[in-house]
Amino acid sequence: MLRRFLHTLIFLCLLVQVQGQNTAMFRKKAYEHASVGICVLDLSNSKRIAGLNEQRSLQPASVVKLVTTAAALEILGPDCRFETRIEYTGSLVNGVLDGDLWIRGGGDPSLGSRQVDGDSDAFLDQWVKAVKIAGIKTVKGRIIADASIFDDEPVSPYWLWEDMGNYYAAGIYGLGVYDNSFQLELRSAAAGSRPEILSVRPELPLLTIDNHLKAVNNNLDSAYFYGVPYQWARSLFGTMPSNRSRFVIKGDIPDPPFFLAGRFGEELEKNGVRVEGNPVSLRQLADADRLSALPAKILEKTYSIPLSQMIRIIQVKSDNLYTEYLLRHLALSVYGKPATAKDGIKVVRDFWQKKGLDVSALSLSDACGLSPNDRVSPAFLAQMLRYMSEKSPYASVYKSAFPWAGKEGSVAGFLKGTALEGKLRLKSGSVQSVTSYAGYYEQNGKSYVVVLMVNNADADRFQIRKDMEHFLLAL
Repeated sequence: MLRRFLHTLIFLCLLVQVQGQNTAMFRKKAYEHASVGICVLDLSNSKRIAGLNEQRSLQPASVVKLVTTAAALEILGPDCRFETRIEYTGSLVNGVLDGDLWIRGGGDPSLGSRQVDGDSDAFLDQWVKAVKIAGIKTVKGRIIADASIFDDEPVSPYWLWEDMGNYYAAGIYGLGVYDNSFQLELRSAAAGSRPEILSVRPELPLLTIDNHLKAVNNNLDSAYFYGVPYQWARSLFGTMPSNRSRFVIKGDIPDPPFFLAGRFGEELEKNGVRVEGNPVSLRQLADADRLSALPAKILEKTYSIPLSQMIRIIQVKSDNLYTEYLLRHLALSVYGKPATAKDGIKVVRDFWQKKGLDVSALSLSDACGLSPNDRVSPAFLAQMLRYMSEKSPYASVYKSAFPWAGKEGSVAGFLKGTALEGKLRLKSGSVQSVTSYAGYYEQNGKSYVVVLMVNNADADRFQIRKDMEHFLLAL
């Protein structure tokens, strides 16, 4: 008995010594005032291979997306799709619709999305075709965009003002289109001059841009917008490279439902269908409840890409918009419409608590990690990833949604050119003073969960990533 105890004690001492050596690089002066969290688990026996502050809740940035994508996959299933419907109310006689055309939003983030291959306007062609097949030649009423499946608070109150108006902080609407964002094409001259706006795609007739941008002698995109939902004024600040004949930046569409109603109307007019009333969003109407209750006839249904493909987009490209849409759909699955971010967060926490995870280490203000209030511990992420690997019926779907480090997406440069290139499936996270990675490492028939999180280090992101690479290579 004594010998067995001594052997166990020696093993534990060696394990602590090895883990101390592995994490020594994070004890340098650059990390003296930082918060560093590490958790590496061997999935074959659930043993911790390396750990440092793994119970400490840290700001995660985009790795927190994994918490929502996993819950959505479990609750909604990989084949789940979201439906947008074209309907009409009123009477249709001899080609004249004495009533309104409706676009009923189903919370589809992929409608016209640039993240999906193919013609981004194909859905409009289908809608116009459906209207013409129904024999409608004149619409006496309006095109009404109904986004009421979600609430009217499209952006998080916990996001920073400096993010508002930019494409990565685009609002979440029950009816969205084109990733709820636009592309602004610019041309610049000499350093110090103000770049010229060439075009906006898609065209946004109501959009005004107060241009304070400057051209500088570098190759960086440091341009940013300021603006809020439902208001069509945007201010443009920052810098862009000088002497560029074409340079593209992106901002958010201020009111996607209203914009889409107008866009649909334009396409109908081009194809010989007259719409007499002005396009409108249901949110803008005083009698919205009465209008919504009118009997309607469905003309067309448009379906999103499957959930599994959305999760792949989220985890490879770190897409904030898709993640926040999934959060609202989780709210819908339990609480019904209108879906709110707050209810979605409650569904996520309740789900993981029921699975036996300690959610006291999880504090969410959004789903995408843009909020500086988000917190999660490396241990929670590691246990969640372990659950998805060992207990989820969709384990292979979930794992395959991760990009290969050194090869794909947001982790294409991490571990590139090292012995671990293409051997770890990882999700990255970076915002301000946060650098994080989480995912899986599989080799020689063994599987590991890896979580690395650094907050507030006195080093640039390049050096932090190099230290993380050295840590992984030394394991």
